[in-house]
Amino acid sequence: MYSKKINNKKNKAAYMLCAFLVLITFQSKAVETSIQVHKVDQDKSYGYTLAVGGSFFSQRAINWQVAYNRLEDVNITWNDDEIDFSLDTVELALSYRYYPSSYDKFIRSLRVEFQLGAGIALTETKFEWPELQEEKYFSEQGDINPFLSVLVHKELSKNTSIHLGIKHYASYSEFDDISSVFIGFNYRFGRQTGY
Repeated sequence: MYSKKINNKKNKAAYMLCAFLVLITFQSKAVETSIQVHKVDQDKSYGYTLAVGGSFFSQRAINWQVAYNRLEDVNITWNDDEIDFSLDTVELALSYRYYPSSYDKFIRSLRVEFQLGAGIALTETKFEWPELQEEKYFSEQGDINPFLSVLVHKELSKNTSIHLGIKHYASYSEFDDISSVFIGFNYRFGRQTGY
């Protein structure tokens, strides 16, 4: 009975998220897609992000983003064992973009973005001991974990840019903090408000 209530809450949250995305997309002047490759602050760990976002109405400085994020070989130590997991997350974020003004063309082609968001775990991470009939959850589906990102974008054309950034989860369920540096590429569709 308890698990059915949890699943119903998750389904309602998923429907609300879809409605929110449709509303935001119709209100956006343009839609921006991006792909990122991450190097996580652990030896073997790496990942990628696929995202869609846009600005609110005509405010190019305030933006929203929804992303799928996957990290591979994220390590946790438990009971003197080193265990690696893959983490799948849907991320929702709001951001502020600063556009420097300058006579210098290179500086005008840059923008700095500060992103605040939350990641929702899509999968659970569980370790099982069959011989002891015991299991341990390190994260569960639906766990919500806040993150902060800082990015620097370099405009390549009116519609495209590349970016470098740092992302930090202060606490990802029982994995403690997870940080990564990343490089990415953006492409904008629709009416442009200008970079």
